[in-house]
Amino acid sequence: MIDIIIRNYEGTKEEILIDYDKDSFFENWQQNETWEVCFSVSRTQNNEITFGLIDYESKVIVNGQEFVIKGMVQAANGEKVTIDVTATHIYYTIQDQRQYKEITGTRSINQLLTHVFSSGNENHFIWEVIDPNNLFTTVQQENFGNANYLNLIEEIIKDYDAVVIPNNKKLTFYPREGYGKKIEQQIRYKYNTDNVIFDIDTYSFRTQIRGIGKKKEDGSEYFPPVTYTSPQAEIWGIRIQDPVEDERYTIVGNMKDRLKRELQDYPAVSGTTTLKWKISPNKGDYVPFIYEPLNIRTYIQVVGLKTYHALPNKPPEIALSNTKKTMTSILTQLSKKGVV
Repeated sequence: MIDIIIRNYEGTKEEILIDYDKDSFFENWQQNETWEVCFSVSRTQNNEITFGLIDYESKVIVNGQEFVIKGMVQAANGEKVTIDVTATHIYYTIQDQRQYKEITGTRSINQLLTHVFSSGNENHFIWEVIDPNNLFTTVQQENFGNANYLNLIEEIIKDYDAVVIPNNKKLTFYPREGYGKKIEQQIRYKYNTDNVIFDIDTYSFRTQIRGIGKKKEDGSEYFPPVTYTSPQAEIWGIRIQDPVEDERYTIVGNMKDRLKRELQDYPAVSGTTTLKWKISPNKGDYVPFIYEPLNIRTYIQVVGLKTYHALPNKPPEIALSNTKKTMTSILTQLSKKGVV
């Protein structure tokens, strides 16, 4: 059990949350997508002071992380008043700030982040990039800026294939395949899970893509349209994905790298599992995943966690990596079992 604290917007009052619906309280993190807490609480004599602090823009503190109440649904049944609360991580308040200036040219991820936060950073966010293996490359940018901080960070995440892990107002950026640790707390069929769900589809499966870069002032091209064809085309034939048309690119090599990242030349796969008891993986950790019925024995990265802090014996729901490298190897095993 942990303490859940409610703090008013002004930061002058805070109280521990009690008498809430423990079954309703959960924390949900999905890599690069969302981080929020949700719960339901009814007003009682014991929690009346805390209940009065629950309002839009008030803070919910869980495990030292700050969340901001953005959604409330209130209901009354006689004298009983209940509020369903949704609070998003304070990281997402970064969208309240904007960088108006634009920059163009070949830039590293550090240079772009420096530009994003150079407009004032009134909310005092800080950042760092951790890339010990130098996986981040430079990318040609065109008119990068003139958007809120969150939109610009999402653009950086896409261009550099990065992951951002917030710790309150400190943002740490990693290469997508360059963070997380291998742990020995395994997920194993008939040991701590009886089920695993793989969602596999080929709706977006393609084998070829074309890229078109910037044009010069005289209308000529810095490089002619470049086409990348996946080796998968030898098996499945030519299936053409919508082209990338991006005037930030003046160097053909950078465009080719973008096309290889952009092409969906493998079935879209995501995996989830529910455990029988609790394990404690961190964001991005690689967990030994053993599922004998499908002949799967591999490390899979945790890219989503739904945690029930108020119910210490309830295990988390874990979303597993759907990166190309990992899931392609899983598909191989599924094929051997006649699943796909």
